[in-house]
Amino acid sequence: MNLEHAFLHGNSVVMAVFIFLAVMSFASWYIIFWKAMTLRREYRAYNNFRAKFINIIDWSAHKNLMNVDGSVKFLLAEVKKLEAILPLYSTHDAKKEILTMHLTQALDNARLEFDKGLTVLASIGSSSPFIGLFGTVWGIYNALSNIALQGNAGLSVVAGPMGEALIATAVGLFAAIPAVLAYNSFVRLNRLLVQNLRHIAEQITIYLSNEAQKHKN
Repeated sequence: MNLEHAFLHGNSVVMAVFIFLAVMSFASWYIIFWKAMTLRREYRAYNNFRAKFINIIDWSAHKNLMNVDGSVKFLLAEVKKLEAILPLYSTHDAKKEILTMHLTQALDNARLEFDKGLTVLASIGSSSPFIGLFGTVWGIYNALSNIALQGNAGLSVVAGPMGEALIATAVGLFAAIPAVLAYNSFVRLNRLLVQNLRHIAEQITIYLSNEAQKHKN
């Protein structure tokens, strides 16, 4: 009794369930590796920026050292666009509000990028067990139908088809468990990363608005 035997000797519905679960499992692992590499790159960019520039009060030093990557670079690019807009506002509060609005929108866009793929992981994690259970129920139904036709309900006749039908549930769990664990981990890592980027955005807002006010005075 193994997966190959169950796949080769099962009916078309059970085989379709196995194929569908295999595709879902492949998609899940692809997204897991892709998200892991993306988050690793984002955290490396954030840590490099924090180590080099976060304690520099003079904002010009930040602008002259643009060799950063990831979403931090996206925030700095958004700030670069605002250089021509900020002098148009006369008050310190107005400059701060403009900076806050634009950087908040930039963070929202970054959050949308971080969340890509999570819906697929959540869907796989929640639906795979039920798809596997459907395959099991269908396999057991056909096994019982064949037993009824043969008129033989011995243990050797019942155990084999029942065990093969239960493999569908195991395959469903095999596809679901990594997806659920990865989804929970990525949600937490995304939330922490956005929080760290928000801290940078807040510091950028204070630095730039104060610098603009200082130049005005």
